[in-house]
Amino acid sequence: MMLTPSGPKTLEFNCRFGDPETQVILPLLESDLFEVMDATCDDKLDGVQLRFRDGTSAVGVVMASKGYPETSTKGCVINGLETVAKRQDHLVFHSGVAKNAAGEFVTNGGRVLINVVLQPNLRTAAALATAACSDVKFDGSQHRTDIAQKAFKHVNLSYKASGVDIDAGDALVQRIKPLARGTNRSGVLGGLGGFGGLFRLNDVTYTNAAGKNVRYQDPVLVQGTDGVGTKLKIAEAVNHWDSIGIDLVAMCVNDVLCAGAEPLAFLDYIACGKLDVPTAAMIVKGISEGCRESKCALLGGETAEMPSMYKAGKYDLAGYCVGVVEHDAILPRIDDITEGDLVIGLPSSGVHSNGFSLVNKILEVHGQKLTDVAPFSELGYSFGMELLTPTNLYIQSVLPVLREGHVKALAHITGGGLVENIPRVLPKDLSVEINASSFQILPVFGWLAAAGNVPDSEMLRTFNCGIGMVLIVPAGDKSWESLKVHGGCQIGRVTKRKSDKSPQVVVNNFTAAIAKASAPFESFRSKASISYKDSGVDITAGDDLVAKIKPLAKATTRKGCIGGLGGFGGLFRLKEAGSYKDPVLVLGTDGVGTKLKIAQQINAHGTIGIDLVAMCVNDILCNGADPLSFLDYYACGHLNVDVAADVVSGIANGCSQSGSALVGGETAEMPGMYARGSYDLAGFSLGVVEHDEMLPRTSTVVEGDVVIGLPSSGVHSNGFSLVHKVLEHAGVTYGDAAPFSATGKTFGQELLEPTKIYVKDVLPLLKQNLIKALAHITGGGLKENIPRILPNGLGVEIDAQNFHVSPIFGWLSKAGNIAEQEMLRTFNCGLGMTLIVAKQNAQSVLGELRSAGATLIGSIVKHTPKVPRVNVLNFPATLAKSQLTCSLPKKRIAVLISGSGSNLQALIDATRSTAFGIRGEIVFVLSNKNGVYGLSVRPTPGSAPK
Repeated sequence: MMLTPSGPKTLEFNCRFGDPETQVILPLLESDLFEVMDATCDDKLDGVQLRFRDGTSAVGVVMASKGYPETSTKGCVINGLETVAKRQDHLVFHSGVAKNAAGEFVTNGGRVLINVVLQPNLRTAAALATAACSDVKFDGSQHRTDIAQKAFKHVNLSYKASGVDIDAGDALVQRIKPLARGTNRSGVLGGLGGFGGLFRLNDVTYTNAAGKNVRYQDPVLVQGTDGVGTKLKIAEAVNHWDSIGIDLVAMCVNDVLCAGAEPLAFLDYIACGKLDVPTAAMIVKGISEGCRESKCALLGGETAEMPSMYKAGKYDLAGYCVGVVEHDAILPRIDDITEGDLVIGLPSSGVHSNGFSLVNKILEVHGQKLTDVAPFSELGYSFGMELLTPTNLYIQSVLPVLREGHVKALAHITGGGLVENIPRVLPKDLSVEINASSFQILPVFGWLAAAGNVPDSEMLRTFNCGIGMVLIVPAGDKSWESLKVHGGCQIGRVTKRKSDKSPQVVVNNFTAAIAKASAPFESFRSKASISYKDSGVDITAGDDLVAKIKPLAKATTRKGCIGGLGGFGGLFRLKEAGSYKDPVLVLGTDGVGTKLKIAQQINAHGTIGIDLVAMCVNDILCNGADPLSFLDYYACGHLNVDVAADVVSGIANGCSQSGSALVGGETAEMPGMYARGSYDLAGFSLGVVEHDEMLPRTSTVVEGDVVIGLPSSGVHSNGFSLVHKVLEHAGVTYGDAAPFSATGKTFGQELLEPTKIYVKDVLPLLKQNLIKALAHITGGGLKENIPRILPNGLGVEIDAQNFHVSPIFGWLSKAGNIAEQEMLRTFNCGLGMTLIVAKQNAQSVLGELRSAGATLIGSIVKHTPKVPRVNVLNFPATLAKSQLTCSLPKKRIAVLISGSGSNLQALIDATRSTAFGIRGEIVFVLSNKNGVYGLSVRPTPGSAPK
């Protein structure tokens, strides 16, 4: 007993073997306990050095009988003891335990036993000890789930601590804004920082064949996406990022050009492990240079910092271009191509951006360093600098020729080389004969052919071999001759195809031409032949994937789509989407971040594509746009066709949900950049809106307007780096049962709940002109997304009591001890989309969105400087309630139907949705009428959730 200023205090010291405190401490003791006790009896304890296990934590969780501490239940059979005792570093100490006549362990007291676990990490020890209590079972058992939680209070996890620096992202945006502005052209609206990039189509004019400056009368939108492959490995190795962005633009705009289109706008996606602002800014500088050269506006992009998927210093890039062409000028004009037409070639600048896995393999086999002088360099440059020569952009030289109307087809020579790209623009009954002696095979290809002993057929299938773009023009046509100053020359003719099985591209004299180019490098010739497949890229697998996903894409087709997968670009005829008088194109791009890591670890890939679509279409919806089309970028180290097809099936599902057509994509197999089983995704969405219906209508937002919230389905696709960190600290895995789950799902299953797509809920309200502004709640949460749609001088006041904070956020905040403001800045916290509407329209909007779960959450208020523009009231109390929900026992619910029970299905769905946090199961339904609807949908005992 102690007398203190605050009153008497008692210090209890437990040292009996049956005390839980002793049972936790003694397993840590390395010294011999008998020697310690003997020394105590002999008064020699001062001579004993106590030793405990270094770097080990022990946690014990007591299991008590039913009624404890008031009463105890005896004689209940205990199962699972052997299962737990067999686990490494698991101990079970018996207290109130006895054996019955059958020799079974049974309860025999209030405090029955304690599960003790020893681990290097305290959180892991606590999690495993708590989990062991679920494996030891007896009737009426009870145990605490918060053991050791007080010890974690000093750990405050944050997004930055998980490896994602939002401030670095903001700093990058400020550095690249001037670069993007420098690419502006007629038609650009706004700048970086909005939910989507905006382009006013009526501001674009061109000079037609008659020499008149006109607007597009029947515009077809042409879209292309690509990356730069393992050329990135060279940029990383030599730390030279100046030109890789030019490659990215070139690979996309050259594809769009093949449809006869003028490039209008560009988006980029940059993924990395740790965002280095100067490096990323240098990449964007190259992108802006490529955009300026091709007169293509850089309207936006996405920078994804994913520490658990990429190592520091590692990057991947994807680009997206949209262009426009008159409907009657679309290329290729396959039906017009005839025998005798000329094949014109434009020279490449080098390897461009395809075949680099084979390039890297050849360098590796020869032990060449990228800093070594390249034997094929005329100026004595290193391998690295020569191989980083940017891809040629053909827009400025070729587009004027296309305007004259004589070109029948264009083929961008990328992966697949001459022999696989030219057939994409030919009719089945025609072929092309090319004379390899009519153009220069650059020295770099001669060195590669010799050093890799690469067969002729493999060279032609992998590399451009000196020709970057091919045109097909009528015999006798002179319009192409303006290309001679750019190195253009006739390289062949269109001929009759000999049979259906004969090749459509025959390259004559190639053996002699490549031998001549290789002659200076014969000393490098490899004994063994090296192929593209040897480098880890399987073109056949890519073809198999395309065959699998074509039906998926076809199922998403909507009015306006032209053609299908397999062309150089995805085409969409705008007039078939609606009678737009002043159309504004809205472009959006995003990824799904490290949510991918969960899909990959639990091998569940079917819904991650829905997330990809949702993140893009929800963004462009915020500008009032109707999503028209979608393209995806899928990058991996080894192409698993079944996995990729599962991912694309989810993308197609998301496209169907949003009314978007899946018109194309890019699959990049990049060995050495991604581990086997790992992949990344980027998505690109294109929508359209009338100029006078664009959102946000910031000038109309006034004090007193109301804010309506639409619920999220869960974490959606932001903040997952912090989610992974929380799970790691909590010592749980994706396969463990999630305590917040309504249906007993695992963490992995719950966290993979797809991002909600709001298009079909919100689009009808946009048509009624009832919404002033929309904010998609993504990275940055409520705090950073709503201000993007507010005018100066106004802020938002939100009451957290007016929306539901899903239990998943309660669990994350408690398990990671995440500060409330960090939660609001990182996660959506239960709201996926917010709407600003006039007060007089609030009830109409709420009525329209009742089935979507809309609630009135706040209002627009005057903003005072130095005060946050988004003030969330009562959030601590609401979050605490969400935390409590996770630990509540599941209730058995009975429902009495009055009437038909038409709302019963909605109630059943709510109990089975983790987002609602009801923590109950409907087990009984009673009605005073037979045959009513509610009885037909009532759950049956043991039925599985749908």
